[in-house]
Amino acid sequence: MSKFKDNLSNMACLDLYLSSLSNEEYRTIKHKIHPNEQVSPLLSMDIFSSSHFQSLEKGRKKMDLASLLIHDTAKEWKFDHELILNKDYDALVLTDANQTIKWVNKGFSKMTGYPANYALGKQPKFLQGAGTKPETRISIREKLELSDVFSEIVVNYRKNKEKYICEITIIPLLNSRSSLTHFLAIEKEVA
Repeated sequence: MSKFKDNLSNMACLDLYLSSLSNEEYRTIKHKIHPNEQVSPLLSMDIFSSSHFQSLEKGRKKMDLASLLIHDTAKEWKFDHELILNKDYDALVLTDANQTIKWVNKGFSKMTGYPANYALGKQPKFLQGAGTKPETRISIREKLELSDVFSEIVVNYRKNKEKYICEITIIPLLNSRSSLTHFLAIEKEVA
């Protein structure tokens, strides 16, 4: 450390070092700190970018939740919003009780290649294809009838016909009379 004490102006993380000093220690070395004429890149960007990415992700999820809740016109849906705010996902898909798509987030288009306006009015099964197991389709249909939260792994296909594996968590959305009005699918590509 003595090498750095002699040349404090050239320390890459001077701010971290100085923040560790007591006021008395700082007073004894402040005369050694001079403006650096050389411009250098920020070396602690990895610390900043990780925090920045987490902030952006949290903001994206809050915007997704706000956009979703616009469709709850009667403000009756009772579900754990933390599922959206804390779960890692690529796409959100809102369908009515008949499984007709009413809304998708921007992540849906990134994951599938289909624009939102193409998906609206269709059922999510348009994403399925030859590799989607019939047992998986039956399982999903049966679980939807139970009106409980569940997860399933399904093979889907992008617009360009590329196959992808998706974990889907489906949340039944009930009104104040406990009648099913919508389903929310939280989707994450897993392979």
